[in-house]
Amino acid sequence: MKTFLDYLYKLRNQGSSFGLERMRILVDRLNNPQNSYPVIHVAGTNGKGSVCAMLHSMYQSNGYKVGLFSSPHLIELGERIQVNGENMPMPEIENMVLRIQPIAEEMEGEKKGMHPTFFEIMTAVAFLRFQESKVDLAILETGLGGRLDSTNVVTPELSIITSISLDHCEILGHRISDIAREKGGIIKNEVPVVTGWLPLEANQEIKKISKEKNANLKDLNLSTEQCPETNLVGNYQRRNAALASTAVELLKTKFAVSHEDNKKGLKRVVLPGRWQKLRESPKIILDACHNQGGVECLKENLEAFQTPFKVWLAAMGGDRAFDLIRLLAPLAKELVYFTPELPRACDFEQMLALTPEPFHSKVRRGNWKDIDLELQEAEKNKEEGLLVTGSIYLVGQVLSVQENHFLPASSSLQDYV
Repeated sequence: MKTFLDYLYKLRNQGSSFGLERMRILVDRLNNPQNSYPVIHVAGTNGKGSVCAMLHSMYQSNGYKVGLFSSPHLIELGERIQVNGENMPMPEIENMVLRIQPIAEEMEGEKKGMHPTFFEIMTAVAFLRFQESKVDLAILETGLGGRLDSTNVVTPELSIITSISLDHCEILGHRISDIAREKGGIIKNEVPVVTGWLPLEANQEIKKISKEKNANLKDLNLSTEQCPETNLVGNYQRRNAALASTAVELLKTKFAVSHEDNKKGLKRVVLPGRWQKLRESPKIILDACHNQGGVECLKENLEAFQTPFKVWLAAMGGDRAFDLIRLLAPLAKELVYFTPELPRACDFEQMLALTPEPFHSKVRRGNWKDIDLELQEAEKNKEEGLLVTGSIYLVGQVLSVQENHFLPASSSLQDYV
């Protein structure tokens, strides 16, 4: 197990390198497992994880065997690759990674810089897992963007673009139209596409790409009241449910479903770390909101957070911390800033500098290494709630402590796509 994780850590430390050439060579040498089952491909700045989880639940409720590839994970690496809600066991991930490793090293030997990245390896593991599990259908969530994402070697039955807003601008571009072009890169020739509530410039770009690809575009424009209900909290989740329901409806000639089973599926969606109520007294909410669009969704849910609350915050980059701090500083009784042991994590001084000066008295430094003791202390005050947000890694750490075990070694890979 150690050798296998050492290999993944080495890939993590190489960072990300976007492009499809490596992935196409890799899957070709694996005999293209991704072509052995139907796929729904989902991209978007926010909401793609929710829509994928909803599709997974709805098709499972209808009796299908469903694969789900999503990222990042909260605690276990196997969360990324599920079949009917079951995480892929670590020994099976190890076996598949060790099967792929000689091919990856052969690629690097043939041409420097051609060794697949961590995310490309995990994508290939998912493709193989779904093939060997003989899934009826696989739901694939893009890691970042779409056009150059490693999942974009599939020809799906349907593509979905959930939302488009500013995020990962250093990679995807600084304009909404640029980001839309990257997300729209998952649209394939004559493959239908469903989009959510997009800004005008994004909508125009997606329409243009759909027309070029002769892809039938279904552009949702429903009021919240017209959207189906789900067990996930927030009006934005009802909009995500509308996207998932529309997708299922469009594919019903290929995958027969019943209205009742669809409703059941939407009422039992499993999505840890997204406005997840960990405890009622005191109220502890985990929400891995981490970008501008996510802040808007968080703001909506905070209006229903009736008790006074403290905030635990970590962030991967100052641009992400800025919007969250500006929203939460006036509302929180206390701001506790944590610094995960990751290269991109904001340190305490950075987050304090982003905090408006009138709120500095609310701020204190969180103890990352003793987060279990921090949680015990927070749980003593039944009158104050706690919101844990800003970072998948922080949410995963709290979840792990709550489940009375420390994060496994693979948790350090969770922030990487």
